[in-house]
Amino acid sequence: MSRMWRKVSGLLIAAALLLPSVSAVLAQQNDQPSSGLRISPTRTELSLDKGKSTNIKIFLKNVSGGDITAQAEINDFESEGETGEPRILIDNPEPTSTSIKKFISGLGDVKLKKDQTKEINIKAAIPKDFPSGAYYGVIRYSAIPGGGQSEPGKLSLTASVATLVLIEVPGNITEQIQLNDILVYDGEKSGSFFFNPPTQAGIRITNTGTGFSKPFGRVTVNRTLGGNEVYGYELNNTTPRNNILPDTTRVFRDDIKNINMPGRYTIAAGVSHGTNGEVLSKTVSFWYIPVWLAVILVLLLVAVIVGIYLLIRKYRKSSRVHRRSR
Repeated sequence: MSRMWRKVSGLLIAAALLLPSVSAVLAQQNDQPSSGLRISPTRTELSLDKGKSTNIKIFLKNVSGGDITAQAEINDFESEGETGEPRILIDNPEPTSTSIKKFISGLGDVKLKKDQTKEINIKAAIPKDFPSGAYYGVIRYSAIPGGGQSEPGKLSLTASVATLVLIEVPGNITEQIQLNDILVYDGEKSGSFFFNPPTQAGIRITNTGTGFSKPFGRVTVNRTLGGNEVYGYELNNTTPRNNILPDTTRVFRDDIKNINMPGRYTIAAGVSHGTNGEVLSKTVSFWYIPVWLAVILVLLLVAVIVGIYLLIRKYRKSSRVHRRSR
């Protein structure tokens, strides 16, 4: 039974993390209300040298209407598919190779009176002989009424608030990405031929390095006939920029507009990352043919086929008459 409660609690935790304010692995720095608690910031990102330590500062506010205990826990997470959204590893007692659990100390439950806010300082320390690279996890708090003991059967009602913690240990870190594909979407379907104007472009990027990657660049939509740009936007244009975890792939989806005229279009992306100034480029083409135009083209094609058939039939008939006359 306890395993079932943990799974239900995990789903609620993930739901709390995937609010619009927590975009992918890097969320916006605003308060996150849930389950009688608010937490800020919703993301903490550090660069911490080997042998060094620092404090992670978190603010917790009790908005439950009564006294609570905020129970603390650290969880690992991984990227959910290619969306970049975090999938919290609740039933994962063994730390992953990228876990922050080995760095964190001083984490404990926090008693909060009604409407009280507390500043919490949690120590993060990197061992001197630890490998360079990217490490990440979730520090989360669950609001338990009163003295901090959840009642049997009520764990499923206790969601959590969390801050995502990303720590990069400088040193021999590889900065490398692959620009895999450009996807064109009408709603949730991608393709290269559309009866309705496509609504979004998706840039699929893989982080093949050992650190966090924050790609950026320019994406343009051009009409092939005339070669003029009809729309453009900056990739990963958030503050702060969203990350791609090492050894993962993420699709950055953004709206595209002004695809009004029928015809062939090209989407071009120039993507940069890291500090080496490398720019990766890729293009893809798609067709927008409205239904009314598709119907006209089909009717014209049918008319051409029927016309050719009638001409061939007339020619054969004329040939037979000519042979008989001889």
